Amino acid sequence: MTIPLTLYVDPAWRREVAAHTPLLYPFWGNALSDNTPFHKALFERYSLDVSLYGITDDASQADMVLMPYSHNVALAKFPGLIDECAVRASALGKLLLIDGVGDIEHSVSVPHAVVLRYGGYRFKGDPREIHVPPYADDLLERYCNGELSVRGKGQTPVVGFAGWASSTPWQFAKTYIKELPMRLYACADTRYRACKKGIFFRRRVLSLVRASKDVSANIIERQSYSGHRETAVDVPEELRREFVENLLGSDYCLDVRGDANASTRLFEILSMGRIPVIIDTERNFPFSDYIDYRTFSLVVDFRELDALPERVVQFHAQVSPERFREMQRAAREAYTKYFRVDSLMTHLVPELRKRMHSHD
Repeated sequence: MTIPLTLYVDPAWRREVAAHTPLLYPFWGNALSDNTPFHKALFERYSLDVSLYGITDDASQADMVLMPYSHNVALAKFPGLIDECAVRASALGKLLLIDGVGDIEHSVSVPHAVVLRYGGYRFKGDPREIHVPPYADDLLERYCNGELSVRGKGQTPVVGFAGWASSTPWQFAKTYIKELPMRLYACADTRYRACKKGIFFRRRVLSLVRASKDVSANIIERQSYSGHRETAVDVPEELRREFVENLLGSDYCLDVRGDANASTRLFEILSMGRIPVIIDTERNFPFSDYIDYRTFSLVVDFRELDALPERVVQFHAQVSPERFREMQRAAREAYTKYFRVDSLMTHLVPELRKRMHSHD
């Protein structure tokens, strides 16, 4: 069988002191530790589809060159590797594939690169980037044996959220001061208002939902959240279970960006077959060229945030009971077909081949 895409990785590039990119988990092993139990368990249960791609140390057999560590890891631990991989790719006349995902996404200086991202802003488009979903576990399989519980349409929409949405006044002040240059720039170009840290959007969204008499707020607000055992303020498994119960008890689940202009939450909501209310902060939605997110979600532009409760109420009043149930099924189907780890390469490989053909 011919593998659709083969990636060149020089074995000499391997470093034992850092975790390699998830693209190499099927070949080099799951690099995650027990300190990140959710992510580790995710990749123990699901694997990227190796029938669609493979790796080689024979450059003549390769379609692209892969930098074996994420861009952020390489910048922090061994920046010289970035240049070495870029030089090798250039000498071979091939594109360099860089895993550039992360809450902080640093610019990539390599012109002949394809960069995987899950954040960024549409108005700052970079033709080298391909936007992929954050790795999100299948919560329905994990907690509900894969059995979708479809909610019927009630009189009053139940709007849910469980997560980090508040901090101390000092933390807010520090963040606000740090963002002052961007906020001033946004006075001239309103698109830059989308660049505010996610917690500011979350705080505003929750206050609007709580103040509305026309929706039922199902909210658990936390002062922090971490899936890492060393930084979590509570038992991670308990926090995750409360999150799942919040999703199950809600008609619509709020999805607001985090530190990156993206969220794992969106895809966790979809995994549970719930309808997300997406606050669109100029976000790059994965595979949006052929996925219509409005078939399974309500999308509200961040510039219309003050009308959020009214938008939810209006949507709920207009959607038929049949359509309401169908959107929940469509949400679950979108997750399993496009966004779950074992489905990702089905959509990513064709995108990579498009870039190869453009490069040729």
